[in-house]
Amino acid sequence: MERDKTHSRCVLGEVNMNQNTISLKIALQEEAKKISALVNSVYRGENSKKGWTTEADFLSGIRITEEKVMEMIGRKNDLIILAIIDGEITGCVHLENAGSYSYLGMLSVDVNLQDKGIGRILINECERITKHDWKLDEIKMKVISRRNELIEYYNRRGYAATGEIEEFGAQGDTFGDTGEELWFVTLAKKL
Repeated sequence: MERDKTHSRCVLGEVNMNQNTISLKIALQEEAKKISALVNSVYRGENSKKGWTTEADFLSGIRITEEKVMEMIGRKNDLIILAIIDGEITGCVHLENAGSYSYLGMLSVDVNLQDKGIGRILINECERITKHDWKLDEIKMKVISRRNELIEYYNRRGYAATGEIEEFGAQGDTFGDTGEELWFVTLAKKL
C-alpha cells in the first residue's frame, strides 16, 4: 500500500472503468458521516428502492450510524475501503482481519451507479488484501437469508453458504426494525 502523505490515507490504487477512473482508498475518521449517509441511502428508505440492494421492504430505521463507522475505522484490524469517482465516495466496503479469515461487510454502491462493476472492484480489492497483505485464505460474510438476489450475486463471485445461520440482531449491534423474524446466513470463499 502506498501512503499518500498529503491526505494521511492509504491509496490502494486506481481502476479504469468505462470513462471513469475509480480510486480505491482507506477511509479516514472525517469521512464517517459521508460513509454512513451512503450506506443508509443504499439499504434503507425511499432512495434505496431505486437500487437492487434495498432492505426497505422489510427493515425500517437506519443501517449504520456515523459513530459506528468511526469505531470501525478506528479499530486496528478493520478497514473501510472507499471507491471514489471525481472526488465523491461512490462505494464502500468494510473488511476485518478476524485472525484465521477476513470478514467482508457493508458493501455499498450509490444506487445511481449500481450494475457498473464498482461492487465487483471493491470485492476484488478485499480479496487481494486478504490474500496478499494479510496472508489469509478465506473471506466470510453474513447476508440476510431472504436476500436471494444478493446471495446469488455473491454465489456468482465464488462465495458459498457454509451452513451457519444466526438470528438477525443476535450480536446486539444490528440496526433496523423489523416485524418479522430474520436470519443471517454465512457465505465463505477460499482464496
